[in-house]
Amino acid sequence: MLNREAMRRGSVPKDGNFRFNMAELQALLPAGTLDRDVKPVYEELPQWEETVMGARTRYEQIIKTLADKYPSENLLLVTHGEGVGVSVSAFLEDVTVDKVDYCAYSHLRRPVFHKNKSFTAGEFEVLSDNGRTGIGYYSSIHMGNGAVDEAT
Repeated sequence: MLNREAMRRGSVPKDGNFRFNMAELQALLPAGTLDRDVKPVYEELPQWEETVMGARTRYEQIIKTLADKYPSENLLLVTHGEGVGVSVSAFLEDVTVDKVDYCAYSHLRRPVFHKNKSFTAGEFEVLSDNGRTGIGYYSSIHMGNGAVDEAT
């Protein structure tokens, strides 16, 4: 997330504009490390002070976009805690993630149907059990008496 909640102010450029010389950064990597045919999901970084909800929506969209781009592949997406939390909260209905441990992970699955060189995909299913992969969550459904159902 590009906001004060995730980053210390001292690590942010004064103008809030993050600039990276990609050619310079790529030159630091060993030959053969990069696949130069891969196109980025986003052409530019989000603006400084993006909202938490804006970042979460972006993470969810990246997961869906990459899964659609590679529908017959198993993907390993490496991210930070907020992204890992979104991989559960975006695809489990009425769930709030309240804990993401260091090195936590989630396991998602969705059906993909191929026909005539195209595909359709179903909804993601979260296969990770609460707490077993370093992600803690609870049901955010409010009961009629104002209490929250935390049975998940």
